[in-house]
Amino acid sequence: MIALRSVRSRVIGASVALALVGASDATAQGATCEILGSPAVAPLVLTDACRKAEDLFVFLAPQVGVALSGGNVLLGEGGTLGGWGKRSAVLRVTAVDGRIPDNVITLNPTGPVSSDFGAARAPVPVPALDLGIGLFRGVPVGLTNVGGVDLLVGVTFVPSVRRDEFNIMNEGSALVGTLGVRVGVLQESALVPGVALSVMRRRLPATSVTYRTANDTLGVFNTRVASTVYRLTVNKRFGLFGIGGGLGQDELDTRTNVEAIINESVAGQPVRTIASLRDARDRASRGTAFANVSFGLARAQLVAEIGRSRAGSLRETLNTFGDRRANEAYTYGSVGIGVRF
Repeated sequence: MIALRSVRSRVIGASVALALVGASDATAQGATCEILGSPAVAPLVLTDACRKAEDLFVFLAPQVGVALSGGNVLLGEGGTLGGWGKRSAVLRVTAVDGRIPDNVITLNPTGPVSSDFGAARAPVPVPALDLGIGLFRGVPVGLTNVGGVDLLVGVTFVPSVRRDEFNIMNEGSALVGTLGVRVGVLQESALVPGVALSVMRRRLPATSVTYRTANDTLGVFNTRVASTVYRLTVNKRFGLFGIGGGLGQDELDTRTNVEAIINESVAGQPVRTIASLRDARDRASRGTAFANVSFGLARAQLVAEIGRSRAGSLRETLNTFGDRRANEAYTYGSVGIGVRF
């Protein structure tokens, strides 16, 4: 029997690992469980490992998609910047009110069985730097401008981490770029709120995560997470204070390989057997709504945001996670510092 130790005491490491697992509201598409290497352990144990790995993937993945997508594409803003030469930068951290497994789990030697992984509350954070660049002011209409255009660029960051059994390594750069565009419905003025439509492609760096238990390893390799976010935002400043909010849709796409690596000794010689889910790809859609408040001058402000991502198509898993199910709705929050220049 192969035991996966409790991770309740390792919330920080597990939270980072969650941010690298994936983003999905659907089961892995096109992935099959393969048994690689010498049969050092009974194949039925490996089929249970495959099923548990898949259920973990489906349960943990949506939380990262929500953290990656966030709410407003630029915290504290609703409309466009007002034309060429206007710029805005926001350094933010978005975190999901997530859940991580916290029970000791064993693999069953007679095949897949239901186990309760539990679900301990833990934040799932994703930091990012977002930049807006004004391209076109728009057409004057009354007290505002209509049809302004901003270019949206930025980077998402995930560090490499070594903590006890967890090993999180970037496969290349720890930074990855984001790109989008924002079109103004109304440019904010003294009497008119800012309103805009935006689309942005966000990604996480390609990363591998391993969790070691005794002589064995559960790994998530070459994980690539992307989210295309669509937003309708509105914002209005009143002196030092600003309020805003919006609605949107997230199109989530994840590709990954999941492996359970089992090391045994046969006739005094080390033998490795792998249960592998290769080329798993998940795609899904989730709606979202959010509100934010800001404080500061027009050129520098602190912003806080809270939002709710609706539940995806709930999928029944063989294994359970306390009172939670895969693809539930999640609450998220962001804090950031924004400057205009």
